[in-house]
Amino acid sequence: MWGARNFYFGDSISVGVRDLNQAIAWYQEKLGLKLTPIKSEEFDALLAFDKKDEDGVALVLIPPGETSANVEGHPILFAKRIEKAHEEFASRGIYVEPIQSDSGGNRFFRFQDLDGNSIEVCVEP
Repeated sequence: MWGARNFYFGDSISVGVRDLNQAIAWYQEKLGLKLTPIKSEEFDALLAFDKKDEDGVALVLIPPGETSANVEGHPILFAKRIEKAHEEFASRGIYVEPIQSDSGGNRFFRFQDLDGNSIEVCVEP
């Protein structure tokens, strides 16, 4: 189980997944999220820190024969202490890239989920 939360959602993010049950298990184990009862035509499952939360990871099942799901936006999470978040993700067996800075000096890193989705974690704005 995660100790202190080293990341948070600015808004929900959406990612495409091939196996919904495996993806749910991965996000529960690796990020400490819980499956919410929220239903929508836009996603197949929503995981969040608490079952009552409305912001989290929206999982969208990739249709058979397709290579990706129709999801909008670039998935971004936020962290107050980027080094701590990076360390925590890596310690949980998640593939993480090194911490980087963009041309504006914003610090971030990317990690990959079970389906190879690249999700960015950046210092809170």
